[in-house]
Amino acid sequence: AGEPPTLPTPDEVAAAVAVASGRRSGDLLLRGGRVVDVFTSSVIEADVLVAGRLIAAVGQGLSGAREVVDLRGSYVTPGLIDGHVHLESSLVTPGAYADVVVPRGVTGVVCDPHEIANVAGEAGVRWLLDSTSSLPLDVWVTVPSCVPSTALETAGAEFGLSAMARLMDHPRVVGVAELMSFPAVVAGEPSVLAKAALAASRGLVAEGHAPGLSGRELQAYLAAGIASDHEATTLQEGLEKLRAGAFLMVREGSVARDLAALLPLVDPRHGDRVGFVTDDKLPHDLLAEGGVDHVVRAAIAGGADAAYAVRCATWNNARHYCLARRGAVAPGYFA
Repeated sequence: AGEPPTLPTPDEVAAAVAVASGRRSGDLLLRGGRVVDVFTSSVIEADVLVAGRLIAAVGQGLSGAREVVDLRGSYVTPGLIDGHVHLESSLVTPGAYADVVVPRGVTGVVCDPHEIANVAGEAGVRWLLDSTSSLPLDVWVTVPSCVPSTALETAGAEFGLSAMARLMDHPRVVGVAELMSFPAVVAGEPSVLAKAALAASRGLVAEGHAPGLSGRELQAYLAAGIASDHEATTLQEGLEKLRAGAFLMVREGSVARDLAALLPLVDPRHGDRVGFVTDDKLPHDLLAEGGVDHVVRAAIAGGADAAYAVRCATWNNARHYCLARRGAVAPGYFA
């Protein structure tokens, strides 16, 4: 069927404008719901009018749709987005992963397929992109940056800067994946700094992996142009990384569970600088807990502001990766 468009077509936009203005009937009206407003981290009573793939309008007293669903006060949230996950670490195919998480409200993931690249190189990453083009789950990809992950490792493929550059042109590639060779970044090795520069040259992000880094070493790592970190395990480490400008990914997966330690940082005062991720989720945990939806529920259960917890798995992740029209229930956003 080919790669679906990542942006709405001009006809889709025109239809949404016509529906929002009342010149045309919408396809679906969700009436009487409570919308989680991720822009203000609040909950508002509002109807949602949908035109095709797009939300046309959000507000009270909306009308004019071929199908009307009375939500009776149920909550309406954006589709959840996992900001960092290795799909292959779930030990199931992307389709099977989608079967589990989509019914739970997870509609997108940002995947780093570095284990696939370790085995099958560029062809493996292209397989992932091709095999996820028509799933009910949006799969965006960051291009693996550390294959092999160390010089001591025997990998199934070589995956250098030229292969990375070729993949960067794909419409669902949103950045360079975690630069795990953090000692080399801090040491200023040109070949590693070039990978962060590759992301910047395309207007995309370079993702981080900086376990335990602090002080001058953390400053040097982020000075390379690296945008995020998902390895903070203590409150002090997370706060230092936030203050240094990193997008703080709060991880709660199967292997590492950092939410409890970092929960005080899940605070509306930190705006768009905190995102929720799973990193690795094994089959038994996927079935029992779900994906990034579990992080949202656990944060709320731990006392985090509920609307902001939703924001950390929607708008904040979408904004970090510049995912257009994603992460919010608002006019012009994908429904």
